Amino acid sequence: MLGLSAEGDHLPRVADYYHNKSIFITGASGFVGSVLLETLLRCCPGIKAIYILLRSKKNVTPEVRIQQIFSKKIFDIIKEENQEQLNKVHVISGDITLPNLGMSEEDTSLLLEEVSMVFHCAANLSFTRPMKYMFLNVVLSLNCVIELCRRMKKFEALVFTSTAYTNCNHLNRVLKEDVYRLPFRAEKFLDAFKNEDDDILDELVAQCKPDWPNNYTFCKCVAENLIMDTASDLPIVIMRPSIIVGIEELKSQLLKTLYFTVVTSVYFLIMLEITQSKGYQEDSSGISALTVWVGKGFLKVLHADPNSKMDLVPVDIVSNALVLSACYVGSQRCSSPVIFNCTSTEKFNIKISEYAEIFRQLFSKYPVPQAFADGVKCECFPNKYVFYIARIYHHYLPATAIDVMRSFFGKKPRVYSSYRFFDQVMNVLHFFMSHTFYFDKTNLERLNKLIHPEDRKNLELDFEGSTLQDLAFNYPTSSPFYDWKIDTNTPSERQKIKYRRHLAIIFIKAVFLIILCAFISWIFSKIIG
Repeated sequence: MLGLSAEGDHLPRVADYYHNKSIFITGASGFVGSVLLETLLRCCPGIKAIYILLRSKKNVTPEVRIQQIFSKKIFDIIKEENQEQLNKVHVISGDITLPNLGMSEEDTSLLLEEVSMVFHCAANLSFTRPMKYMFLNVVLSLNCVIELCRRMKKFEALVFTSTAYTNCNHLNRVLKEDVYRLPFRAEKFLDAFKNEDDDILDELVAQCKPDWPNNYTFCKCVAENLIMDTASDLPIVIMRPSIIVGIEELKSQLLKTLYFTVVTSVYFLIMLEITQSKGYQEDSSGISALTVWVGKGFLKVLHADPNSKMDLVPVDIVSNALVLSACYVGSQRCSSPVIFNCTSTEKFNIKISEYAEIFRQLFSKYPVPQAFADGVKCECFPNKYVFYIARIYHHYLPATAIDVMRSFFGKKPRVYSSYRFFDQVMNVLHFFMSHTFYFDKTNLERLNKLIHPEDRKNLELDFEGSTLQDLAFNYPTSSPFYDWKIDTNTPSERQKIKYRRHLAIIFIKAVFLIILCAFISWIFSKIIG
């Protein structure tokens, strides 16, 4: 095992270890990064400073963006109990896609003098972006972070957030807490990219087998190889979460209401908060988007194996693991990278059919605002040809008819194009919804045993106390999809609209079947006659 031992008593108290230390975080505005920032501020009151890298976005300056981060409900408790903690967070203007992370010389000097712990959580979670784009966001940004860490005077640990699906191309195997090596050193990719030699880059990618399902997971694998090739002498954590879901545990001394919403790790993220007020969502993609689309009656069929299992892990467990792992490698002065598969327990490792049934029950009992039609049933088809037929019948046939009617009444036809977008998402997710992945998590389990007794109440890595069904049925009290303020109709009016659309869709399908049967009958009559 890489750098872990169950020997010894336990880790130092996290609050003691982080006392008077300065932290640098990339990706603090994202799902995992925001929860990590809140965890550090809440559990480490003596922390000296937290520097977060933010770029200007859509004409919004980094200074405004930090206020947007603090407006998230997850920070409400800190605002109520220790408002001054937020003053320890400082913005560093930059961009992970630029040399030196796009930082000024002044900011760079500040980090080199002050920072001892680095959390690299920034990433563009897209499975459809071209290779060069993903390589820039994932691999080159990590290389810049490593170079920065080497120059830090007080450096103690770097934590890189990867994905449990880095090696998902190795099917029917237990994915271990090891770096699966590529046929050549990662610097070859860097050289080809920096020289803008697309042919060599494509050739290098082609030599890496078995094929990865998308550029995101492949680039994460290259990034892990980059660590082993260029930074194996540094105290580094490679954290690999699976599909990240909402906050799992109710901390009685801090939290008063549990809110839940489903996400997809690799890389598929929805932000969930836990406070006295209603939760909210940051992003909707991947598994989370499918769940919402099904609930709104938009999706009726999926290209997936109903017996495949999804590995779900709560985001607070991921955040706790990041904080604890940095404490481990820093306090133990680890001289080589340590890898953790931050994956689920049996209760959260469920079949897609079980997942669908849980949400069928939920949507049957609690209809979703702005629902398009009835959303209580969605069928999975592992065979692509059967799925194509079902997709035409359940999706494109009604969509075409509805768009024709919308055009007739002077409205923009958009239902068909919405299904085209769904097909793009489904093409990406099919690989993950058609295979079951098995993960070794020995290092994470050993880390859990080393937690200081006083930290277990706030930084636990176990989540045996809840099931997905328990959490899912808190969805109506938390998710903005259940906030009827976003719907111009009342629940009863929405039910009537859904019912009328349901009848209209049945009518469209019935007319199609009648015409199809009549056509087939006519063909047979011609053949027989």
